[in-house]
Amino acid sequence: MAFLQGVWNGILTAWIAIGTRLFPHTIHPMIVHFPIVLLYLALFVEIVRYGTKNRRDRFFDRASFWILTLSLFALVATALAGILAEQYVKFTPATEQLLSAHQRDAVLTGVFALAAWVVRVFSKYPMREAKGREQAWSLFRTGRGRSSLLATFLLLLAVIMVSITGSLGGTMVYHYGVGTPKSLKIHQVASGHLSSAASAR
Repeated sequence: MAFLQGVWNGILTAWIAIGTRLFPHTIHPMIVHFPIVLLYLALFVEIVRYGTKNRRDRFFDRASFWILTLSLFALVATALAGILAEQYVKFTPATEQLLSAHQRDAVLTGVFALAAWVVRVFSKYPMREAKGREQAWSLFRTGRGRSSLLATFLLLLAVIMVSITGSLGGTMVYHYGVGTPKSLKIHQVASGHLSSAASAR
């Protein structure tokens, strides 16, 4: 276990050393919206699929699967960017607690999204006759990738968790000014002007 922890710490150290040189300190807020939008879109397409009259049409089914797949890549990229973002800001005890909850909920988002993807990969489409031969509308023609109620439920959980994660991230930025020292300074100056104006009245 100590060996694995050492390997993990080495990977993190290397990523921080390389990433902070390659990417701007704003990389996390630059890409954080992609997994949010993709997860919401995947769920929306799933809901549309349940409402379609022709359930044999696999367009929405396949579309939601590939959007979910893209969201997993976006989640990984955003998590890596978040590790870099931590290196540029100073945390107070209050914001450290929020950051811990933010990271925990982000991990849960990834777990639920990955679980939904795995369930779909192992769910096969029913085979059907097409021009005298069997065809499967499926992932790489393997017959896999079909949606199910379990996969939709897991995707719903992922959307709920990414919403909570985003809310915590917004709280850190807008309420505590994490990563925005200039904004905090401007806010303090503006508050001083408003207080002076109020006392003058």
